[in-house]
Amino acid sequence: MPRTSNARQTLIEAAARLFQANGFHATGLNLILEESGAPKGSFYHHFPGGKDELAVAAMTWSSLEIERFIDEAFTPAKNFGAGARALGTRLADWFEASGFAEGCPIASVLLETAPGSDDLRLQALSVFDRWIDLIESHARRLAHDKPRQSAEALMMGLEGAWLLARARQSRKPFQVAVASVLGR
Repeated sequence: MPRTSNARQTLIEAAARLFQANGFHATGLNLILEESGAPKGSFYHHFPGGKDELAVAAMTWSSLEIERFIDEAFTPAKNFGAGARALGTRLADWFEASGFAEGCPIASVLLETAPGSDDLRLQALSVFDRWIDLIESHARRLAHDKPRQSAEALMMGLEGAWLLARARQSRKPFQVAVASVLGR
């Protein structure tokens, strides 16, 4: 009976973590293979399109974690502001726990590859749109005025917070971003 391999998933998760911490270009195939423990042949078997194909899969996998953060922040919230503050806190906690090393898993790839790779740019756009749609759906459920505008503003603020928080080695930019969106 053939043995089931988890090499594909292991490669995706290793690449996602490495792209998030080191960036796309600083993460070479050998580092991904070393981190994942997967043999080189399995990389080419699972990702015949190479590193870009792996990056698309890693972005998809990484986006699920942020979607979970969004749902966990907004589902118990009594209003949009409470959900936004909970999301900002959750992201700040995660980022701070990583030593301000693990930035946005999508932006870390997008900033280094666009406009050169349309596949990666379109994947990033798809993920960002899913996150915004999810925040908007929670905003509508919570009867928030201007749900789409607020969802987009929150996402833009949090993306900027990741960059400034990394530069400052501080969680405060997440608090500022959320307060700005909430008009406080």
